[in-house]
Amino acid sequence: MARERKTEVRTVVVRQSPAVVIIACACCLGVGLAIGYFYGKESGSAVVGGSPVQVPTSAAPASLQNEMTLKSILASNPRDVSAQIQLGNLYYDSGRFAEAVEAYGRALELDPNNVDVRTDRGTSYWNMGQPDAALAEFGKSLETAPTHAQTLYNMGVVYLNGKKDPAQARATWEKLLATNPNYPDRARLQEQIAALGAASTSAADSPARGGNTASPGVEDLLNRLKKKP
Repeated sequence: MARERKTEVRTVVVRQSPAVVIIACACCLGVGLAIGYFYGKESGSAVVGGSPVQVPTSAAPASLQNEMTLKSILASNPRDVSAQIQLGNLYYDSGRFAEAVEAYGRALELDPNNVDVRTDRGTSYWNMGQPDAALAEFGKSLETAPTHAQTLYNMGVVYLNGKKDPAQARATWEKLLATNPNYPDRARLQEQIAALGAASTSAADSPARGGNTASPGVEDLLNRLKKKP
């Protein structure tokens, strides 16, 4: 996941059109409700069915209010992709990754080619400790957009830290740089690729030596696997 969400999974290479989402939603509980605007984060490069959202004022946490509002919208219109994506984003940002996976899955049923949402779903799986499921989602993203930078970056992190496969991680990141010449964090990623190469050479020279073949800088990469760097 470390965003392109959209940056590295929301970083810089994500075609995203942030939209202010406003949907008329009246909730009567006996007293008048004050109307607030909830600005949703659009995950996909193609935002489908953006809807204005009204958030009732109460003593409950804002995230809970927004969740209730989005669920109310979806109860009225289950095909509102924008609201479904926003709900997934809300769950992700709250650390509720299993629920994020479900919400993103429902969005993908309506918009299966949304690469950003699928990448975020894969990152959610990674945060649940399921690297194979994460890689499966990233693979589907690349079928739609073979050079999608965020997907390639996150895939490399999962190969390195989840599958303990530095060679595959390096190959994935090299593809990222080759297909995205203007990648914003290019210099730093090149250093990590070089470090992986040095680590592999060292491991080959000392086959009896155990331990992690990754460089000390790898921990930094793991910390960056998140939606927003």
